[in-house]
Amino acid sequence: MPRHRVLSFLVPLVALTLPLVAQETPDEQARRLLDEGRSYRAQGKLKQALDNFDIVVSSFPTTESVGQALLEIGRYRMEVEGDAEKARASFEQVTKQYARSDAAPGAYHNLGLLTLQRATTPAEIDDALAQFARVATLYPRSPWVPRSLQASALAHRRAGRYAEAADLNRRVSLEYPASDAAAVAQFEIGQALALQGQPRLAMEEFQQVRNRFPQSPWAQPALERTTALYRLFGGAKPSFPPDPGFALAGGDVLKDVRALVVSPDGTLWVASEKTRSAVPFDASGKPGPSLTAEDPQALSLGPAGEVVLASRGAVRVGLKDIRSFTTPPDKAGAAPKPVDRILAAAITPGGSVLVSDEEREAILRYDVKGQYLGTFPGRDAARRKVSRIVVDGEGGIVALDREEKAVRVWDETGRLLRTIGPAGFKRPVDVAVDAFRNLYVADEEGGVLVFNPQGQALATIAGPEMKRPRALTLDATGAVLVYDDRAERVLRYR
Repeated sequence: MPRHRVLSFLVPLVALTLPLVAQETPDEQARRLLDEGRSYRAQGKLKQALDNFDIVVSSFPTTESVGQALLEIGRYRMEVEGDAEKARASFEQVTKQYARSDAAPGAYHNLGLLTLQRATTPAEIDDALAQFARVATLYPRSPWVPRSLQASALAHRRAGRYAEAADLNRRVSLEYPASDAAAVAQFEIGQALALQGQPRLAMEEFQQVRNRFPQSPWAQPALERTTALYRLFGGAKPSFPPDPGFALAGGDVLKDVRALVVSPDGTLWVASEKTRSAVPFDASGKPGPSLTAEDPQALSLGPAGEVVLASRGAVRVGLKDIRSFTTPPDKAGAAPKPVDRILAAAITPGGSVLVSDEEREAILRYDVKGQYLGTFPGRDAARRKVSRIVVDGEGGIVALDREEKAVRVWDETGRLLRTIGPAGFKRPVDVAVDAFRNLYVADEEGGVLVFNPQGQALATIAGPEMKRPRALTLDATGAVLVYDDRAERVLRYR
């Protein structure tokens, strides 16, 4: 075809396509950017997602998509960056400037979650409940309603009101069966019943998760919770037979082990003084990259499931965050005193860091920025050398004092919930807690002792293969993993 004919053919095509681009309105452009940002987020391209949401807010401020973009920015600040203040600012902007948009109920819901995450007092829990209640009151037809009802149930559970939590979750499960909150609500019914001391009813509710929502991410945890409950309450008495097929080949890692912990993904972490590290082992027993630590002392899990490794002079939170601590000087003009004889550490749901200091014989409390807040619990002036601190699923702070031969449980305000020991203990060395607040105490001379949430003895795990337990942890199914110091191996009882 001659060149002039080709050109004459293309010109009309270009003329046809240009108006299509020009005809896209600002609202359509903003919606496209919003949808692309959500797609990026689903693909794990978080920075690209945030860029899209920022463009919507800055370049299309008068469009209907701005409220949704601000909501997504707030979620990014909360869930990815962990910046509660910036997240709160985004959500509050939505509730004030875009109260009639579809984004507003999501903003109220997330404001409730932010409040609940840091709630340590009844008043703060009530504040969270008020935010959740606004969703159903102001936006009764919103898809956020079942999510906020389920979150309200979580707030009641945090307050120890398990019956109210179960009732709200049942309402979500029955009235909103197609919502994305239905499966977790059904799961939480079982959890609330278990915490109420009704294990058999709880097992039935967990089974309903598997029956009604077999493809949901809650089906597997429901099976694990059922297994853990059955191990304790399925027969005439609890049963923890040793697992002869379990073997962990760790070499020097299994020498002079100080602590064990199982992370939410099933990884077993082993802290060894011999290798001066904490080493992860996957389900097949294969070791992964280690975390180095000078004189490792204890392991625990943070609120988001991150590993907390306490060594003598510092605490590592997750893979990269290493924190050191000081206390105020004894006199004016003196330098702050370093905390360099750490025995254990844990992070509370409210964000406080608890550090057991051997020199001061006290648990020291720090805020999220590392500022010293005093000793924990504040009203208790007793001097203690706490060698283990763990936080249970309901926010209870569990502390083992080896010298006093006692385990104490406080809430985050410092209120003492219960004490176990010294009667019944000989040489307690470690403590773990399951999803239902049952306590497991490793005793070098008595095996592993199991107590219910009221402090009553449930079972003793022992046998000729367990010679001197030194550390223990639990997996999601309630199986007990024990490091035996004499045999230099990890035993599993399931």
